[in-house]
Amino acid sequence: MRAPLGEGQAARYARGMLTPHGSSRSAGLPSNARALGSVVAGKYRVRRLLGSGGMGTVYKAENLAIGRTVALKVLHPHLADDGVTLLRFQREARAAAAVGSRHVVQVMDLGVEPGGAPFLVMEYVRGRSLAHHIRVEAPFEPRRAAQIAGQILSALSAVHAQGIVHRDLKPDNILLTKQSGLSDFVKVFDFGIATFVEGSWRAAAGELTPSGRAMGTPIYAAPEQLMGVDTVDGRSDLHAVGVVLYQMLTGVRPYEASNFADLCKQIVRKPAPPLSAQLGESPPGFDRVLARALAKSPADRYPDAESMLDDLVPLGADPPRPAEPEPTDTFTVDLRALRAREARDGLEPLPDDAQALEMSAGARQRALAFLESSLGAERWEELTRQDPSLVQELGAGRPWSPEGSLFGALDGADARFCEGEHRLSAELGRQLAERARETALVSPESTPELFFSGLAELWSQHFRDGAVHVIRLGRGYGQVELRDHPAPRVTRSVMLLGFVERMIEICGGFSVDARLVTCAALGDGCDRIEATWSS
Repeated sequence: MRAPLGEGQAARYARGMLTPHGSSRSAGLPSNARALGSVVAGKYRVRRLLGSGGMGTVYKAENLAIGRTVALKVLHPHLADDGVTLLRFQREARAAAAVGSRHVVQVMDLGVEPGGAPFLVMEYVRGRSLAHHIRVEAPFEPRRAAQIAGQILSALSAVHAQGIVHRDLKPDNILLTKQSGLSDFVKVFDFGIATFVEGSWRAAAGELTPSGRAMGTPIYAAPEQLMGVDTVDGRSDLHAVGVVLYQMLTGVRPYEASNFADLCKQIVRKPAPPLSAQLGESPPGFDRVLARALAKSPADRYPDAESMLDDLVPLGADPPRPAEPEPTDTFTVDLRALRAREARDGLEPLPDDAQALEMSAGARQRALAFLESSLGAERWEELTRQDPSLVQELGAGRPWSPEGSLFGALDGADARFCEGEHRLSAELGRQLAERARETALVSPESTPELFFSGLAELWSQHFRDGAVHVIRLGRGYGQVELRDHPAPRVTRSVMLLGFVERMIEICGGFSVDARLVTCAALGDGCDRIEATWSS
């Protein structure tokens, strides 16, 4: 069995990002040190230096307005040299802050100092980093390791659902504190900061810390990150969880090398040794989990955090908490008001040829697949028995298809199974937004504002009838109208509302508030949707 890492050896690979406190103390003052008592951004008074490293410096600070203790991370000014990278960092950190998972350290503020240094303000968590616990206590008892890994996966599940990938997950940015009756309650942080790190992984040429630039921790990076793949997804984070789990169980990491280049070669090419190579005997079940999490190809790993967590539950991880019902929000209130107005005012009559209107064949197929999966086999069979035209074969290779009775069926299913609140219609809009992303109808680099400006073209790629017009557009808000549709339906209006809401999120917006202001099917002149968002 190999001995756990010593302090010096561990420090060599831990020069990347910092925990909110205590994990990376510097013997001397960092070059960007703030004097105790100084005020950052006009509102955070520095109380104590907590740690420093390649990315910046962390302080215990006080919010002067409300007297709250916070963790203040001031990054090095050179990290903001690239304005695009800084914008991406700000977008991802804000989006992660909006997730609201109890296993994610909450970001309360961020900005850039007059001197150019980006900073983050986080909740102050009393505890120590997982890196500290591994250094002092590893190897962990298998059940404890599974429980900690399970909580990390719960945090990742929440942020991955928002399209956020951590990309530099490691023990140094995982905190263990006492909460909810657990002495090993996990808090994950530093979402967004990896934007400053990945380029230096690929630019490094044989040395662990390239001169003048912060260096991340490539030991926990997935092979595709080190190979320079432009787009990574949540499976890269799952590889990191595998490395962390291996380290908790054995006290060592699966890959070791004397220089950066050799380390990268091992991660990309060499299979991780089985646990028995370090422990003499493998804890039952863990080798199978690790083999899948540490697979070289993302396609061979777990598809998502939930799947990996499911395999860890029998080994000691807590099962996923059931989703708590969301509070009634503006979207919900608007849909209920819409239903009440339908009942009071009635609907505009549809023209006789309404079913002849056309939509994209791909969008119709996605809509039918969504409806089938939402209703379940028994209800879907009943629906198609009543209306066989729903599942009639489309002409091979035909780009457009009659809407047929699709929206009528959606109306009926909403009324019968969803209390008439148009929930299915809104969710169909979100599904069509996902299809737009999957089929590259919207650029991965698009912002919410760019999406809004191109909404008319997106509509025409899905539907032949009606015209979308952008009425107002600015940073964080937009207003759009669907006009001149020959057969207006509430279902279609709500579907467009769900589409707009989800597309704003896909393009990086969060805290989205989308509302259907007017509805042509209820006698208004057109469908008008207005939305606001943060980004």
